[in-house]
Amino acid sequence: MSRRPYYARKPRRWPLWLAAAAAMWGAWIYFFSFNPQKIIEKSDLKQRTFDAKVEEITAPQSGIKAYLMTERSNPIVSISFIFADSGSAYDPAGKKGLAGLTAQMMSEGAGNLDRKQYKDELENYAISIEYDAGKDDFSGKLLTIKDNLAQAKKLLALTLYEPRFEKEDLERMQKQTQQAIDHLLEKPSGRLTEFAGKAVFQNHPYADGALDVRKDIKNISDDNMRGFIKKRLTKENLHIGIAGDISKEEAEALVDEVFGRLEEKNVQPVLEKPQTDFSFRQEFVEEDDLPQVLTTIAAPAVPRLSKDFYPLYIANYVLGEAGLNSRLNQAAREKEGLTYGAYTGMRLLQRSPQLVGGFSTTPQNFFRMKDIFVEQWGKMGAEGITAQELQAAKNYLQSSYNLRFADIGTLSAILAHMQRERLGTDFLQKRNQYIEDVTLERVNDVARKYFSPNRLLIISLGNTKQERN
Repeated sequence: MSRRPYYARKPRRWPLWLAAAAAMWGAWIYFFSFNPQKIIEKSDLKQRTFDAKVEEITAPQSGIKAYLMTERSNPIVSISFIFADSGSAYDPAGKKGLAGLTAQMMSEGAGNLDRKQYKDELENYAISIEYDAGKDDFSGKLLTIKDNLAQAKKLLALTLYEPRFEKEDLERMQKQTQQAIDHLLEKPSGRLTEFAGKAVFQNHPYADGALDVRKDIKNISDDNMRGFIKKRLTKENLHIGIAGDISKEEAEALVDEVFGRLEEKNVQPVLEKPQTDFSFRQEFVEEDDLPQVLTTIAAPAVPRLSKDFYPLYIANYVLGEAGLNSRLNQAAREKEGLTYGAYTGMRLLQRSPQLVGGFSTTPQNFFRMKDIFVEQWGKMGAEGITAQELQAAKNYLQSSYNLRFADIGTLSAILAHMQRERLGTDFLQKRNQYIEDVTLERVNDVARKYFSPNRLLIISLGNTKQERN
C-alpha cells in the first residue's frame, strides 16, 4: 500500500469566498499584465505536433467507449468523465441547484465511510476525486498514483453507487451554498452576472442563477439527489477520457468496474434552444455608490463543429483575447487609458453558443469606453483583420496549444471533451493544422457575419445615470 508522504499532503483549503477572490485577482493580473506572446514568439512550440496516440477503447462487459492515452513517463493515472446534458440547466422547477448540490454531496462520504473517513482515505492514498456541474454537463475527475489505482477505483465507484447523503452533511452543505451565494452577490461582478443571465436568456433555464439556487437549495432532499444520479448519470450520455500509466486492458477493465453498473438510458427533459433577441440594445443596473461601471456583452456565435468555428476563433482572438495586444486594449487602454482591460471570448453553450466580452471603467469614462468597444466590434465586422494579424494569431494559438499538455489531469479532461464534442481520436495531431488552414479571406468573411454592431447586447452595472442625463 502506497501512502502519501507528509510533505505531499494537501494544505488546508481557503474559505470559498477568499479563494474565489484570490483567483479573480490573480486572473486579472495575469490577463492584463502578462504578455504571453513575448514568451513564445521565438519558441519552437509551433513546429511541434502532439505525437502520443489516442485510441478509442470499448469496455468488454458494458460496451462503454472511452478515449485512452497511455503515457508512462510518470506513475500517475487520471480519469475525466462527462455526463452530457445533465448540468444545472436541466434542474427541475423548484429544485434549482440540484446538479450542483449533488456534485458537492457525492464527495461527502460513500459506502461505509462517513465524511471524515472518506476524506482521510483520499488523503492517505493520495487520491483526488472531484465532481462539478456546469450549465450543460455534469462532470467528474479522478487523479491517483498507479500503485493506488485499485483503491481509487473502489472509492470512485462508491461515490457513484453508494453516496451517503447524510442529513447533517446535507444541511451543512445547503447552508454553505447559501453563504457562498451571499458572498458572491456582495460583489458587483456577481450581481452583474445574475442580471446579465436574465437579460440574455429571459425565461430559459440558462438564465437561472445564484438567486434561483439560493431560493430552492433547502427544498432539495437526499431522494432528489439519488434520483438525479439514477436518471441523469447514465451510460447513454457518458464520455470518458483516461490518461497516464495504464494499459488498454487495464483501462477497459476500469471502465467496466467503475461505470458498468450505471443505468442504460438517460431520463431528462429536452432543453430547447433559447430564443434570444440579439438585436442591439443596452440595459443598465443603476448602483450609485460604485466607483466603477462594469459591463458585459453578448452576441451570437457558432457551435464547436461549425465550419465557421476556427475563423471566428481567430477573429475573436485578434479583437479581444490577445491580452494587451488585442485591438480593444490597444484602442481603449494603451491609447486613451480608459480601462485596465477589455476582453472578448467564446462561450460555447450547447444550445446557445455566444461571443462574450466586457470591461470596467469609471462613470465619467463609461460612454467613451462603450463607444470604443462598439466601434472596434463594428470595425472587425466591416474590415476584418490584416495578414500580419492573422499570422501573429496563428503563431500564438498554435504554440500555446502545446502548453496544455503539461499534466496528465489536463490531458484526460481534453480527451473526455474530444469524445463529447465528436472531435475524433486524431484531433490532437490535427488541431494546429485546422488553425493553419484558415485563410485571411475566410476570417474576414466570417467576421462580417458575426461582428455586427446591430447584433450586440450591452449590459452595465454602476453609476451611469448622471452621464446619461
